[in-house]
Amino acid sequence: MNWSWGFALSCYLSLWDFTLSSHVLHLQKPPSTTRPGFPVPIDTKDPGVRKAARFGVYRYNNGSNDFFLFRESRITKALVQIVRGLKYMLNVDITRTVCNKRNQSSLDNCDFQRKKKLQQMLKCYFEVWIVPWVQNVHVPVVLCH
Repeated sequence: MNWSWGFALSCYLSLWDFTLSSHVLHLQKPPSTTRPGFPVPIDTKDPGVRKAARFGVYRYNNGSNDFFLFRESRITKALVQIVRGLKYMLNVDITRTVCNKRNQSSLDNCDFQRKKKLQQMLKCYFEVWIVPWVQNVHVPVVLCH
């Protein structure tokens, strides 16, 4: 067994003990047919999932030409995979807020758009790779429609 496979196996066997930025990642024990390195479902309310969704939204906002910022309104599906860190695969609904990009407001303080003509919701798929021991986050996939 090579080092990376052994590392993945040890992480897989102790998923419920894995710590990410002072949030404990709570995963249900995967089915016995799941092997290390394969995506497993995770609760959409998990703090790690919510944090990963926010990184996806930041990446969307940075690449968008919209005058307003978007914020996650609902996480509909979440998977996590152990691959030299944690790779989250998320289906997220994002909604336009009243905050504009010029002010660079904290998204937590941004209410959703109330004006009917400005309201917009997008369905997104994000892949967010978090490597906590080197404090690295990479969002290679952002697909919204």
